[in-house]
Amino acid sequence: MKWVKLPKYCELSGDTANAVHARRKKGLWLDGVHCQVRNHTLWINVEAVEKWVENGLLSSRKA
Repeated sequence: MKWVKLPKYCELSGDTANAVHARRKKGLWLDGVHCQVRNHTLWINVEAVEKWVENGLLSSRKA
């Protein structure tokens, strides 16, 4: 499943809703790419988030 609602994403990942909202506010996660709001519900693109994590891990290994 590509898109999941925020509570399900938090359950699966162990992440918190506050952390997700902070990443959106900082511009680390982009609406329409990593997440989107539909009918007052925040949906998370799990595939895009996994790529974001992998890119961060690769960048930290190169440093």
